[in-house]
Amino acid sequence: MRYIIGLSVLLLLIMESPVQAQKAFPVIPGYYNASRMEVAEELCVFDNNRFVYAMSYGALDQFVKGVWIQQHDTIYLSTDPVKSKYVVTSSTDKKVPAGKLLLVFKFNYRHAPYINFSFSPHPAPTDPPAMTQTAEGFETLVNSPASRHLYLVHTMYDTGYSEYILPDKVNKLYIAPGDGLGKPVFQNIPFLVGDSCLINIRDENRRFSYQGPVAEKDKVLASPGNEQ
Repeated sequence: MRYIIGLSVLLLLIMESPVQAQKAFPVIPGYYNASRMEVAEELCVFDNNRFVYAMSYGALDQFVKGVWIQQHDTIYLSTDPVKSKYVVTSSTDKKVPAGKLLLVFKFNYRHAPYINFSFSPHPAPTDPPAMTQTAEGFETLVNSPASRHLYLVHTMYDTGYSEYILPDKVNKLYIAPGDGLGKPVFQNIPFLVGDSCLINIRDENRRFSYQGPVAEKDKVLASPGNEQ
C-alpha cells in the first residue's frame, strides 16, 4: 500500500512540473532598455496594452507606437499603421523641356545617395540616379514615362518600394519625406517575458532590461498616433 501511495504522489509531482515550468512572469509596465555600443534602444510598456519604441543610431532616430497582447509567457508587439513615407506633389512647369519629367527630391545631402525611383511595375533597387543639387532640392530630369505609377524607395530605411499614382499632364514632381519614412514596422513581434526583462526572441534573444516605472509626464505617449 505504501508503495502504491508513494507512486501516486510521484506521478502527481511529475504531472504538476510542466504546469509550474510554464508559469509566466507578469508584465511590469515601465521603461526597458537594450542599448548597445552606438545604438540606444528603449521600449516603454504601458498598463493599457500600449507601447512606445525608440531607437537612436548616429543620425538615425526612430520612434513608433503600438499595442501589445500577452499569450502565456510571451507578449506580441504590433505598431500602429504608419503615415505616408513620402509626400508627392505635382505641377506643370513651362521651363521643363517637352517630353521630359523633372523630379525634385526635397531631402538633404545625407539622404540623396539613398533615394531611388522607378516607373516599372516590378522595380528592383539599382544604383541611385545622377542628381543635381539646386535651391529647391536634388533634381533629375528623365524622359516622360508612359506609366503614371511612381515607385520610390529610400534604401537606408527600406528594401521595398512605395507606390504613388501621378495625375495626367504634369511634368514636375516634388518628393519630400513623409512622417512614415524610417518608421520600423512590428507585426506580432514576440517578446518573452522574463524576470524584470523582455527578450526579443527574433533578434538573437536580445534582452530589454527593466529600468523603472513610467513617469507621469510620459503617459501621454500611450495615446495612438506617431507624433511625439
